[in-house]
Amino acid sequence: MKILHITNNYPTENFPIFGIFVKEQIDSLSQTGTYSKVFFINGKENGKLEYVESILKLRKFLKKNNFDIIHCHHVFSAIIFILTGFSSKVPSIVSFQNDPVDESFFNLFRIIKHFTTAWIFKNNSCYVDRIRGFYLPNGVDTDFFRPINREEACNKIGLDPKKIYILFVSSNYLRKQKRYDRYQSIISELKKWDNKIEELKLINTERSLVPYFFNASSLHLLTSDFEGSPNSVKEALSCNIPVISTNVGNVKDLIENVHGSYCASGNDDYELIDLCKKSLSKIIIPNSRDKLIEKGYDMNSVAIKLKNIYNKTLDIK
Repeated sequence: MKILHITNNYPTENFPIFGIFVKEQIDSLSQTGTYSKVFFINGKENGKLEYVESILKLRKFLKKNNFDIIHCHHVFSAIIFILTGFSSKVPSIVSFQNDPVDESFFNLFRIIKHFTTAWIFKNNSCYVDRIRGFYLPNGVDTDFFRPINREEACNKIGLDPKKIYILFVSSNYLRKQKRYDRYQSIISELKKWDNKIEELKLINTERSLVPYFFNASSLHLLTSDFEGSPNSVKEALSCNIPVISTNVGNVKDLIENVHGSYCASGNDDYELIDLCKKSLSKIIIPNSRDKLIEKGYDMNSVAIKLKNIYNKTLDIK
């Protein structure tokens, strides 16, 4: 099976973790006997004109090459593919990072639905129907994200092991939906409760150091307004680090029955503060890594599920 992956999210030398979850998912497909080719639209570094120029480039590429399925990662990649005029000729799948009902491009989703074959949602969206709409969160590399001794992790990235670090993650920049302002407000209040508490930001960091940031932390705090299936939560759980989060995406499912991890009922800062205190006050027997694997969120399990979705998509047309 030959798959062409079209994406505007993919790591570069300047942005080493930009779209890393897309690259890792594509790489993981190799174990399933799937051949993958990547068409990268580097609008982040080359500007908006890159999207316009990519329409012609992609059209020429598709004329010269045959694929069983086109997999578009995120909305703008799907629009570029549709504009090539090939959407009626090759079965196609679109992966959505966030639920379309939470995004400003909801009207674009209606167009995409009309011109593509199937869709993958990272959360259990209302559009999941197991016929054309599939629920499949990204997997996590449990070999890479593994428990590391906290003192070792702190020393590796120059932190004080005596401090209590609460981790904030926003891949490449401070995305508005991540609500860094809410995170800062919560940290400020928590410091009044325990002056050893410090904030720790993980943004556009060298990939090899990322697991050390998680393992140096006492917990990961997610303050987002909306998410699909936040990769940082799965990465924290894979390192046996507790998670406190707003009730977004599929976080409630991810942390169900995980010791020391809690999902707030809403977006109230004081509820999140109380949950942080509750987690930090407990002596936790870590079980999050085991639960993550048990639920099938490891990279290899997700790759097999994705291969099955490809097969189902081929049956649609």
